[in-house]
Parts: sequence; C-alpha cells; structure tokens
Amino acid sequence: MQSQRRFSFVFAAALATAWVVCPVAGAAESAPPAASIPVKADPILAESQARLAWSLVEQLAPASPNSINISPASLASAFSVVALGSDPAMRQAIAKTLGFAAGDSAAAFDALGRARAMLAAEPGALAQSADRVVFSPDNPPSSEMQALLTQNGAPFSVEDLSKPEVVAGIDAWVKQVTKGVIPEILGGPLPNSPLVVLNALHFKGKWREAFDPKITSPSPFTGFDGKKADVAMMRQPMAERAYRADEKFVGVDLPFEDERFSLVVVTTRDKPAAAKDFAAASDWLSGAKFMRQRGDLALPRFKITGRYELLPALDAMGLAPERASPKALAGFGPGILLAQVLQRASIEVNEEGAEAAAATAIVAMRAVPHDESLHMVVDKPFLFALRDRASGLILVAGYVGQPPQ
Repeated sequence: MQSQRRFSFVFAAALATAWVVCPVAGAAESAPPAASIPVKADPILAESQARLAWSLVEQLAPASPNSINISPASLASAFSVVALGSDPAMRQAIAKTLGFAAGDSAAAFDALGRARAMLAAEPGALAQSADRVVFSPDNPPSSEMQALLTQNGAPFSVEDLSKPEVVAGIDAWVKQVTKGVIPEILGGPLPNSPLVVLNALHFKGKWREAFDPKITSPSPFTGFDGKKADVAMMRQPMAERAYRADEKFVGVDLPFEDERFSLVVVTTRDKPAAAKDFAAASDWLSGAKFMRQRGDLALPRFKITGRYELLPALDAMGLAPERASPKALAGFGPGILLAQVLQRASIEVNEEGAEAAAATAIVAMRAVPHDESLHMVVDKPFLFALRDRASGLILVAGYVGQPPQ
C-alpha cells in the first residue's frame, strides 16, 4: 500500500476470481433482487478458495492490521505440486489447509489440477500461471517423480540452489511470468535446500463497464481506526449489476471484459470494520449468491502489495504436525521437510481495469536424523570441565550435586 494512504484494505487473489474486502465509502443500498448470478467455477474449489483466503486474512490480520494482500491461487497451485510427493497424511493436511472439507483429498487435488490447467492458458489470455520445481544436485528426482511432475504439467530441473546465479535465474523467471510486477521471490542462495517448488501468476484485464475517469474525485475514506483521509474515488452511475447484501454487509461482483474473471468487493453498511469483523461475509468471496439488481457504486482507486512468510499461518490452519514428519515429502527424497512458504502479491485497480500478480516459493530443508537429535536439560547433578581446546589442559573441573547457589 502506498505510504501516503492511511486507509485499510484486505485483498486476496483467487484462481478464477480476484477478491477484495475493503471498506468502500458511498456503497449503494440494495434494490429488490432479480435473478441469481450462478457461480460457473467448480463450487467445491470456489468454496475452498474462499475459506483459504479468509483463513489467511484471519491469521495475518493481527500483525498486518492495515493491509493484507495474498494469493490463494498461487499458494494452492504450488501446494498441489508439493502434494505429488507427499505421503497420505501430508496430502490430507495440505487439503485441509487449502480449505477443502474433510474427506477424499484426491477429489480436492483433481479440482486443483483442472484449475491449474485452465490458468496455464494460451498466450494472450488475461491470466497466466506457471509452476516450476528445482531439485538440488544431491537430491535428484526419482524416475517416478519425474513422471508425476511431467504428467501434471510441472516443469523441473536439477540445479545448485546454493549458487547465486541459479537463484537469480529463478527470480528472473518469476519476474518474466509476472510481467515485472514481482521482481523476485527468493532473493538469495539456498545453501541447504534440497528442493524448491514455485508458482508465479499474472492477471491484467479491462472492466466490462469502465469507470469514467472524468468523474473520479477526492472523497473521504474512514479507516477501521476512525481516521479519515481523502482518496481518489471512482464512480459508476445507477445501473443493474451483480450485488449481494444483508443487514450488515453489501457487496458487488464487477466483471472484466472476459467475464470469466471478476472482482468481488465487500464492505459494511454502517461503521468501518477491522479485518476480523468480516468473518460473517467470508463466504461472499466465492462469488456465490450475488444477484442482478440496480445500484450505483463508488470504489477507491488503489494499489497494494504484500510479502509474507506464510508457514506459521499455514501451521495454525492445519498443516502441522504432519509436515514435521521426515516421511511427509518422501516422494521428493529421504528426510525432506518444509522450511519456508514465501509469497509476494500485488494488485492495482483503476478506472480502466486491474492488474494483479503473485509468486509463491515453497522451500524445503533436510530433516535432522532422529539418532543425531538430542534433548538435554541440565536439571540434575552434573560434571563440568573448563578446558583449553588448543593445549588439552583442563583449567577447572568439578561436579555439581545440589542446585547451584
């Protein structure tokens, strides 16, 4: 978020729909409902992405109360590749963390596979997504893993992740896929990593019904903390659009020229709300239950970015403790654990349309073998020796049999 703007946004980019939750000044009251707008996407996937988006917002909000900008689509795509090398318990944990209901994880990953194929579309499409897997030379993929990755459209290579030029090449790939919006994701060598799984995506589209820049004007925006600031408020006149409303919230679903994509915006009807207060409207992010009705619209022009280490949030959402097992990612090699889940995301919304991009890097490390791991608590009598490691002399030695004074 640009530093001179003091208002608060919560944003999440999705697989087939870009989502935003933000207080919008001047939102219209709803008119009598007309026909319901159907959700064309796989409803199971749409619902899971809404749950994932809200869970991440909920986890990140305490540390980032002013703005949150994450990509459920990029995260889910990368983890669907990680699932190819996961044991059954880890696959279930990944499915749960990604927002799928308890049950058959195979159906969840089938849905993600179809969605990934849709985003890896023909050149010139509004949205483009790409996956990549890089193995270190001391952990080359097995023939079975190579076949799985190829079958699932995930290109792989074997490169030394400890070399700056290799990581620079990965970051250059991210920059290329995101059309320069995300300049890098790793930022430096990974000397002890046997594996990194990556996803990068980019979207740019024009509104089906553009905002007239001539009527964009400064208007007050009240943040969740009650502080006000003027923003560039875009406006659309009274017309029939896809709205959803209840006693507390009002939302709009704005289509792009390619109506496969849209932007959902949800705000409160009365006083400004903090991110946590949007819990009751979190399912609106799936695009479900919006209806054609008349209304007008005022929406801030905005640009925000986000950069996060998501593993702590994902652990709280259900990834732990399964990910701690040295067998969790056995398909990628022996004793491999997840170490980091890095993500960057950006969105810019203006009168013409919107541009969004994201990149995710899931970085692995080697587990410490159990026979090399010790747990030492000096809470009983002990010997000690202060020694000169160069000469071999022990300067002081002794024994402590009672609690030290």
